[in-house]
Amino acid sequence: MTKLVWKIVLMGDAKVGKTSIRRKYLGQITTKEYIYTIGCDFATKTLKLSDNLRVQYQIFDLAGQQKFDKVRANFYLGAKVGILVYDITNQESLKNLPKWVEEALKNNEGGLETFIIVGNKIDLIDQKTVNDEDVLKFIGQLSKRMGHEIPHVFSSALTGENINLIFEKVTENLLHLVGEKSEEIEELAKEVMKGKELITKDLRDESQWEKTLAKTPTQMKEIFSRAEKPIEKRVEVLENEIVQLTKEIAQLTNEIRNLEVDLAATKNQLHKYFNQEKEAFR
Repeated sequence: MTKLVWKIVLMGDAKVGKTSIRRKYLGQITTKEYIYTIGCDFATKTLKLSDNLRVQYQIFDLAGQQKFDKVRANFYLGAKVGILVYDITNQESLKNLPKWVEEALKNNEGGLETFIIVGNKIDLIDQKTVNDEDVLKFIGQLSKRMGHEIPHVFSSALTGENINLIFEKVTENLLHLVGEKSEEIEELAKEVMKGKELITKDLRDESQWEKTLAKTPTQMKEIFSRAEKPIEKRVEVLENEIVQLTKEIAQLTNEIRNLEVDLAATKNQLHKYFNQEKEAFR
């Protein structure tokens, strides 16, 4: 059994949904205190891709606030892929993605194989402000720079739509790119991807690049329209989220009560101990 360990960095401006994507994918509760302290949160997930291959994702969720700019540089080293997240309701978050690309490549020392671009919050399609042509332009520029087609995924961390697809694209791309450098990995990748066409294509052929650019804003709008959800569905999702959060709050409340009981017992023990010490010195 071959085991690959791939470091992934979730990148993008604050409040685009990076942590929500990670949380939805891993089913975890967000640890905001950790992110605010060191500028990063960390989690792992192991996937069995075949009888002969396992992959462990080491997912680094980077804080998007400017105050963490210098700290973030330390977390790019060793990363194989960067997941670039923007918010479809925030044009500025899309415009800032080139800055994130530069930051990642500058601090990675050449190990970064590829990127995945994610347009998050498609549950808010009626509030969309991003320019479709700008999205296509960025995809094209980054694809040309990296030498292969960079996938783009629309997702909703709220509803869970396409969250798994993001990481499927990560797996497909890395198996393809790493397989080009290792015959062993290439054979394992063929076994995993048997009967399935890889999304990643070599763009050394300029005609393939022209096909990528040929996508029109109209096609982008069609993709968005397919992602739109009825208002009843959104309300249902929000209600489920509220129920889950209520359960988590109740659980935390019980834990706090238990800690208070333990603290009171500890105080009593300390009080008895100090009284005994006082008696011993009399």
